[in-house]
Amino acid sequence: MKRHLMKGISAMLFCCVLCLLAAGGSYAEGRFEVLPNGMVKDHQKGLMWAAQDNGSNINWSAAVAYCKNYSAGGYNDWRMPVASELASLYGNKKKIKGQDYSQSVDLITDKIKVTGPWVWTARRTANNKGLAYGFNYGVSRRLHRGSGGGRRALPVRTLP
Repeated sequence: MKRHLMKGISAMLFCCVLCLLAAGGSYAEGRFEVLPNGMVKDHQKGLMWAAQDNGSNINWSAAVAYCKNYSAGGYNDWRMPVASELASLYGNKKKIKGQDYSQSVDLITDKIKVTGPWVWTARRTANNKGLAYGFNYGVSRRLHRGSGGGRRALPVRTLP
């Protein structure tokens, strides 16, 4: 009887450990599905992302136009993301105390390619600034809308 009880407890602990491990990387990866025509579906957030950003420095106004005119999968309702949508993609797995990550890009999935540390959000602020989300430190910052150094556009659309 004790032997069966111990086997049952061992099996339960093993399952718990597997669940905890799955909640790390594999859970995040199961959340994203690569679709045809350069799209990635985020099942958890109900969003569809472009599989990659625009690929080069871009200012805020050009990023708005890029996202609005983006065409993939026959959809015409692409837009710029808000900061919280971008934050849901931030990985925070490369941080080592004391190291400079100013140019790093850290996403929770490799299914979406971001080629620069900052991605513009849809939010404009005062004094000719726009809000950009940094995949280097996981923070949003107000940056000059006319400059595009290290900033990218990443189209997104909300799933029906």
